[in-house]
Amino acid sequence: MTVAPPAPPRVLILSAPYGSGHLRAAEALARAFETEGAHPDVVDHFRRFVPPRFVRASLAVFWGVIRWAPRLWGLTYRLSARIGPRSPAMGGMDRLGAAGLRAYLEATRPDVVVHVHPTPAAALAWLRGRGEATVPHGLVFTDFLAHPQWIYAGLDRYFVPTDGVRAGVVAHGVPADRVVTSGIPVHPGFSLPLDRATLRAALGLPPDIPAVLVTGGMRGVLGGIGEACEVLAGRPEPFAAVVLCGDDRRRARLQARFGADRRFRILGRVEEMWRVMGAVDLVISKAGALTCAEALALARPLLCYRSLPGQEQANEEALVAAGAALRAGNRRELARHVGALLGDPALRSALSVAARAGRRPDAARVVAKEMLAVAGAG
Repeated sequence: MTVAPPAPPRVLILSAPYGSGHLRAAEALARAFETEGAHPDVVDHFRRFVPPRFVRASLAVFWGVIRWAPRLWGLTYRLSARIGPRSPAMGGMDRLGAAGLRAYLEATRPDVVVHVHPTPAAALAWLRGRGEATVPHGLVFTDFLAHPQWIYAGLDRYFVPTDGVRAGVVAHGVPADRVVTSGIPVHPGFSLPLDRATLRAALGLPPDIPAVLVTGGMRGVLGGIGEACEVLAGRPEPFAAVVLCGDDRRRARLQARFGADRRFRILGRVEEMWRVMGAVDLVISKAGALTCAEALALARPLLCYRSLPGQEQANEEALVAAGAALRAGNRRELARHVGALLGDPALRSALSVAARAGRRPDAARVVAKEMLAVAGAG
C-alpha cells in the first residue's frame, strides 16, 4: 500500500504597502520557505483585509508626508514610541484588518504565519488573545531599532537584525527564548559568491578605479540621488558611478544632467541588485533598512545621506555606531566624506571589515527554519 507523502507546510507571509522594503523582505522569505519545502503565500495585509478607502487615504498621507514634510514623519515616529502598542491612543490600529484576516485563516488554514510589518502581527495577536485563532506566528523586524510599536505580546518568535535590537526587545518584557537574532531577510543572490571583475565588466565599469553606487529607494523621488551625483561630478578623484532611479521623470533629468559624463551610468529599476552592489566599492544612499542589510551582506561601505527622520535615521545611527557606515548631514559633509572614501582605500577597507562583522545574508533561511520548527512543535 502506497502512502502519500505529507503535504508541504503552508506559510502565510503578511506584508504592507508602505515603502518597498516590506515587500522585498517578504519575497526573500518566500524564496527561503520554498527552499525548505514549504508553500508560501505572500499577502498584503492592508490591500487584502483593510477597507480600500482607508488604504488609499493612508498611502496618500504616507507618501505626502515622506516627500513634503519628513520632519512631521519623524515627530510621529518618536511620539508613537512613547505609547504602548495597545494604547487607546492608537485608535484601534492594533486590530486593523482582524476580521478579514480571521476569515482568510479559516479559508486557507496556514500552518504558520510570518509578518514583516507590525499591523498584521497586532491583528493576529489580538485574534489569538480572543481565542479566535491558534496558528503560530512570528514577526520579522525590518529596521535596526526595537521600536515599541513592533512589540506585541504573545508572538511565538521575534526576529531581529542585531543583538542590540534583541536586547531592546527583551527589555520590553518579551521572553528571551522567543527573540532570535536573524538579520533582515534579503534576496539569496546576496549570499552567492560574486566575482567583482566580472560584475564590473557587465556594467562597463573600469577595473582599476573606485566604483560608486548611488541609490535612494522610495521610487527615486527624493532629492538625495541628484545631490550625490552633483557632488561626485565635482570631485577631482577618479571614479565610476552607477546611479539607480526608478522614477522615470527624475531619471530623465539625471540622464540630461550627467549622461554625457562618461563617469556615470544612469539606470532605472534593477531586478538583481546584488549584481550591481557587488560590482562597486562604495554605496551612497539613504538608510532604508533593506539597502542597509544588502550592503552589510556584501560588506560594502555605506555613506548615508538624506535618510528620513524616524526609522531611517535609527538605521543610520546603528550602522555608524557599528563602524560600517559614515553619515553626511549636509552637502559639505557629503563632499568631504566622498573625497575621503574615493581617495583612501584604507578607510573603505575599515568600513568593509565592520560591515562584514554584521552581515547576515542567510537571514531569510534562519527565519524559515525556525518558524517551520515552531509549526512542527505545535
